[in-house]
Amino acid sequence: MITENIKILMEDTGCSQHEAEQALEVAGGNLEQAIINIGVMLKNITAYKAKIKNKQKNIYGLIHIITNNKNLDLLRFSSVMTYNPVVYEQEVSMDWFSFEKAIFYYRLEPGTIEQYTRMVDTDFAIFITDKLKQHQIISLEDMKNMIEEFFVLEDVEIEIIAQELTLREFKRLPNSEHIIISETIKSNDAGEIKLDTVIMEDDLGKKIDNIVAEDVVLATITDTRDIAHYLGHLIGARKDNEMISIPVTVKNVIKKEEVYTVYLKYADLITGVAKVKSGKKLKVLSTKKKPWWMSLKLKSIFTKN
Repeated sequence: MITENIKILMEDTGCSQHEAEQALEVAGGNLEQAIINIGVMLKNITAYKAKIKNKQKNIYGLIHIITNNKNLDLLRFSSVMTYNPVVYEQEVSMDWFSFEKAIFYYRLEPGTIEQYTRMVDTDFAIFITDKLKQHQIISLEDMKNMIEEFFVLEDVEIEIIAQELTLREFKRLPNSEHIIISETIKSNDAGEIKLDTVIMEDDLGKKIDNIVAEDVVLATITDTRDIAHYLGHLIGARKDNEMISIPVTVKNVIKKEEVYTVYLKYADLITGVAKVKSGKKLKVLSTKKKPWWMSLKLKSIFTKN
């Protein structure tokens, strides 16, 4: 006969009747203690929180997998794949619900590779489900091996941790009001980002000594930082995982001794910085037009004899 306390235990924790009876017996009939006992006994849910880095393609990802180890079922799966290196700075130590919220936050950010993310969401979920049915996932190391196997053709770096949960803990969502999204993205948005750049030379071009603000030159980003790869994708300066030359407007030119520092405007708060030796000729696509009164030399009209 199922008593009220056994019924409460089964509904609240997801345990079987036999497990509820055992927990109550050990707790001497105390319901609250029995719930605690069940929590210790039945950590059947595992939340795997992983971040991966494709070092060859500069792709970063977060993967969240929750499994029921008792029934070997996949309960939840979500991921995000992006060119945004900030994603790889996300902590995997946060609670499972906050980690999942972070994934959906980053999905809305610039740089997300939507088609790749959808592929991982679909194909990897099927892959993991199949491995669970084959009883090939029983530990954190097993899950890491499964991720490596899925991305076997990619040069990936993986960081993963597991969070053990009871069904009761899983059903009662953690307090995620204070979810922490990596601060780097905020700091990057707050100030100017300067990228190492090279301006293309041209034997028939314009001398660096004559380059002025608002001239449009052909330049290539040479910065090797992850943020440069990410921004390159956003502004169209990167194609097929390679930086390409694109037209850029000159913001300012400063000369120190025999070297010019040229500041280029790729976008608001994104500035290219190129060093050019005096005398070099550069590829200029368009040049700032002088005022009509200067070209006609009308300044002399206002000069007294």
